[in-house]
Amino acid sequence: MRPGKFAICYTVKNEARLLPSAIQYYLAAGCSRIYIYWDGTSDGSGQLIEQYPLVEARPAITPDELQDPPGWITQILPWWEADMDVRKRINGYYAAQKAAEEGIDWLACIDPDELILMSRSEPIGEDHITKHLRQIPDDIDQLLLPNLESVPVSAESANPFADCVYFLNRFPVTEWIARYSRALLLRVSRSSALVAWYDYVFYQLRFFGALPRLMREPESLRRIPAGYFLGYSNFKSMIRTKTSSNFNFVTHYWKSYLRKPRSQRIGNVLHFDMLDAAYFSAKFRQRQEGILLKVFYLRYRLAMVARNCTDSEVREFFERYIAVRDPERIALLKRRGILTEIDSASNLMKRLGLAPRSCT
Repeated sequence: MRPGKFAICYTVKNEARLLPSAIQYYLAAGCSRIYIYWDGTSDGSGQLIEQYPLVEARPAITPDELQDPPGWITQILPWWEADMDVRKRINGYYAAQKAAEEGIDWLACIDPDELILMSRSEPIGEDHITKHLRQIPDDIDQLLLPNLESVPVSAESANPFADCVYFLNRFPVTEWIARYSRALLLRVSRSSALVAWYDYVFYQLRFFGALPRLMREPESLRRIPAGYFLGYSNFKSMIRTKTSSNFNFVTHYWKSYLRKPRSQRIGNVLHFDMLDAAYFSAKFRQRQEGILLKVFYLRYRLAMVARNCTDSEVREFFERYIAVRDPERIALLKRRGILTEIDSASNLMKRLGLAPRSCT
């Protein structure tokens, strides 16, 4: 039988609301180890995870700790302090080395708002992930898990992992056309705002306006165009730990360094990106100014709403533009194949009886 042990790696800043429930999810799904790297956390997360013996937590790895780092890490070290993604990349690389030393076969570097789902059609038990990993051919280095973005139906949730069962379906051909046409437009125009408007028009035409995505800032009433995804639209990955030193980790996946990784697509990552108004506010308000790049135009504009508006204004904005609250709209989106209903993760969280803490 092929090996199938897996570990999870988190780089965490103030995720006390979701982290314990995410840990419980993976432990229930057969995870062998969870590595947590604190990145300026101040919300008491450390105390919440002390009860889990399979969790190993420490501060983010610093440059002075590195011994014989690969060349790609040496190149990004000047941005270590300013860029959380740089710290994520370094933490992920060394977590993979540590997992390999501990006899763990696979590592996923993800966020606390992401749950790995290997199959939509089966209940989640302790072999849900490992049994699929055992079927992966020995020559595969990396597994790519396409993202499924959650769609909230309310501005408030006591237990998002249990409450949310709707996710945006993936349309590979549509996404391929959108990706390459927008890349051409960005190359010609050099305008991220124009590309955001292109995304909005493209997906409104593609889905005949079934999923409204034109928002307005609460104060200025400036329009915010959005396409299909409000978060990322690609995938996260799992790396075979014994071959990880050959590759360069770039937060979502591992790419060529000493050689090109051999990859295979499998399963999904359920991404609870904007699970309710409180989480929306907390996520964007804690981010450094340097991360709020205008090149990511939609995320930049959403961050400005979270950072510049009152809690009540953010809640109203979330209810109007992000949550899909109308049952008739939900039914329409399901008929069109835009929404897919996945309840396996929800059912597990309900069985575990866990509720994430409120945002503070």
